[in-house]
Amino acid sequence: MEKYGLSVYNHDMDFSRPDNARIINKLKVLSELRKGECSRAELSRKLGINKVSIGDIIQALVSEGVVTEGKKDTSSPGRPGTLVSINRTGGRVFAFDIRPRSVSVSVSDTIGSILRFERFPRNADVMENIKHAIGKMSAGNDIKIYGSAVVASDDDIDTSSFPQPVITIPRAIAEAEAEIDKSDNLDGFLFLSWSDTFDAAINRGDLIHLPTLAHMKAQKDGICSCGGKGCLEIAASGKTLMERTGAMSVRDLVRNSSYAASIKEALRPIAVALSEAVQATAASGVMITGDLSVLPDSAYAYLQNLLSSLLPPTREIIVYRALSGEKGTREGAAIAALDLFFYKTMLLRKLDSIQNYD
Repeated sequence: MEKYGLSVYNHDMDFSRPDNARIINKLKVLSELRKGECSRAELSRKLGINKVSIGDIIQALVSEGVVTEGKKDTSSPGRPGTLVSINRTGGRVFAFDIRPRSVSVSVSDTIGSILRFERFPRNADVMENIKHAIGKMSAGNDIKIYGSAVVASDDDIDTSSFPQPVITIPRAIAEAEAEIDKSDNLDGFLFLSWSDTFDAAINRGDLIHLPTLAHMKAQKDGICSCGGKGCLEIAASGKTLMERTGAMSVRDLVRNSSYAASIKEALRPIAVALSEAVQATAASGVMITGDLSVLPDSAYAYLQNLLSSLLPPTREIIVYRALSGEKGTREGAAIAALDLFFYKTMLLRKLDSIQNYD
């Protein structure tokens, strides 16, 4: 099982070898087609790969069932070329969201769209439920499963039964992946995941996990599980709010208006922690992700005012609501699995860094 951020490649690839060069060019084609359908001529122009090589690559990818050919491209003058695109039905990735009280299993196609999703209690039958869901979602032996991503709140989950290979990914990283996939210009953003627990990440070209943000001092009292006093986790996490209010679930906290006062009270320590984190990381913006991100505009306006009052006048930071809401964890986990096991984005980044260094 791989930890997020570690390369799955056991040796350095010699990019000068012809067979490896062909692999790299295939991955570049897939990466470009991920953005949308293209003709062979467009791919040649955008990637700087000659037309003969592009034709050979597309032929190989079509034969593998990874790419499909579609309609003619009539947008350019001259002889129209055939548009090619990623075959969305050619493969699957699984995402597992393991929480203290529940487990969700989802399967996504090769562009990251969720096809099926199930959630069930985390009890004595949890592994049997997971295996049953995997069987139902695998769609027989004809569909290739590229791998799985697991978002877990602890390390006691046996992933040997999950479709291999498997990557583990922090919750904040998964949710940030989902937002970056939907939006432009999120470089420098600090992502605060607010669910049962807190988690955080910052986008610096690559996503950097910030697990210590949950344990920044946000109030005077309250002993956290880490042993610290006044941590954000003990002040305002979903788990704390459930214990304080008697709510049955994190989702209940945002759906039941009777808990609005408790949610508003929790925004103050969040603003305190964010004010410190923004200045420490030089973040350019803040985005709240996770189950508790789906708060009304009035709550975000209140949090914005609190944060602005705590920051120096020269630091203007906007707080945004995630677009994905509670779906962000499984959407982002699927994207991470595709990046690593299908598009192999890490390998392309490695190549780019080598070329830029040279």
